[in-house]
Amino acid sequence: MQRASAPLVAVFLYLALETLTPRPVTATQIRYRTAPELGRQSELVVRGKVVSVRSYWNDSHTKIFTETTIAPDETYKGRAGGVVRLVQLGGTVGNTKVTVAGAVQWRQDEEVLLFLEPYLPGTYHVSGFSQGKFTIERDPKSGKALVRQAPAGGAELIGSPAAQSTAAPDPRGRLTLDELLNQALGQR
Repeated sequence: MQRASAPLVAVFLYLALETLTPRPVTATQIRYRTAPELGRQSELVVRGKVVSVRSYWNDSHTKIFTETTIAPDETYKGRAGGVVRLVQLGGTVGNTKVTVAGAVQWRQDEEVLLFLEPYLPGTYHVSGFSQGKFTIERDPKSGKALVRQAPAGGAELIGSPAAQSTAAPDPRGRLTLDELLNQALGQR
């Protein structure tokens, strides 16, 4: 009898551990924005390079923010000064890391196309949380600029065509810079 109950005890323990083991959960939901929506809702649209990325505590030492500085090479909508400053919640200061699902990730010297909205005085944030950031890759043969939208970083995109069909790829996955600008702003 004792042998017959051992498998049941093992199954019970397994199920109990699976149920009680904490798992990371993301609660960030972002409304999907089409390219024309990004174009209409953004005050500033620029192409440029990431010059610097730094994280810091707010004055009351209760939140960590990341400031990213962009050197614009071309402005498609709005007016950019010598540099564009972006601020977003989250980052790492010392041994403290604050992660925000769906926040934009940055790389030094990365070439990007950005759809931006005003944030704190003198700063912007990326439109649609991370949806307004496109990394620019250059075709090695032609040098043509191709854009790839930044991943949502663990956030759920509500109303995304990709979420509704597993067979269809995201239509904004990889386009030429000119195609995206034409879709978003009716340019080029």
